[in-house]
Amino acid sequence: MSWTNTATVRKHLQQTSAAPTEIEDEAHVLSGTDEVQLEHLSVSSGSEEVKTIDIGSPYSQGAKILTGTNWTSLTRQDLVPDTIVVTGDQALDTVYVEGTDYVVDYELGKIRRVSGTSIPDGGTVYVWYFYFTVHIKDTDYEIDYSSGKLNRIDGGGIADSSTVYVDYSTSAGTVTDDLIGEAITEAEDKILARLKDEYSASSTDQGLKTGATELSLAIICNGKAMDMMLNLPSDEADGAACQWRQMSHRFAAQAWETLDRFLKARSWRGAQAQRNQSWGLFTDKG
Repeated sequence: MSWTNTATVRKHLQQTSAAPTEIEDEAHVLSGTDEVQLEHLSVSSGSEEVKTIDIGSPYSQGAKILTGTNWTSLTRQDLVPDTIVVTGDQALDTVYVEGTDYVVDYELGKIRRVSGTSIPDGGTVYVWYFYFTVHIKDTDYEIDYSSGKLNRIDGGGIADSSTVYVDYSTSAGTVTDDLIGEAITEAEDKILARLKDEYSASSTDQGLKTGATELSLAIICNGKAMDMMLNLPSDEADGAACQWRQMSHRFAAQAWETLDRFLKARSWRGAQAQRNQSWGLFTDKG
């Protein structure tokens, strides 16, 4: 019996927005081989870029000719944002303004004129900038995608006590299939324990399928909240865990509302009447 499956739950999970999905230039100091904790857990596998600034003064690109609004490649890529200087001469007598006279593709290391610029068409400009050195996983650093922990490797390209700047994506899709499978089993066990006599594990009603998916999502989100509180005891963890808890509560409420017509009435101790309701997700108060 299974009213839902891993693919269905993962599809809904990937549509959640519990945390920022794109993080850029998050700064950390890497000392020795000690781990540092990134601000977010569940880093998407392979999404990270770990960078350092290894030059002490701006790199001199020299002269470049800018024609029309065509892109012109610079020598380096992965430029440090807001560090580029573009002038009309090497004496810096004429300094052009980014966004008004030119635009930059910092990742690809390209520059071009814009409409209305004071840079002459076909004119020569002189360019200076800082750039990042991009490091290699398992050669320069190690990363645990699930816990969001990062450390340098001795003998790699990251100098001891360097500041690194980390780009990465976070995604609910990094939840393992095993965790999703466990959540589905737990959700369907809870439903079966309260199912009306006219329904069974082989029932194919869409409401049971939807409710099982929603309850599985609630269990997963609750687990993610607890993981963050255990692995990242900080203000960032509090905020992120709160978002996961809110999603858990929302999915749980949706699940019990969806499932209500399939479930036996609940017997409550004391003077409370027997009734169906959206029961608590993780405790049995009956």
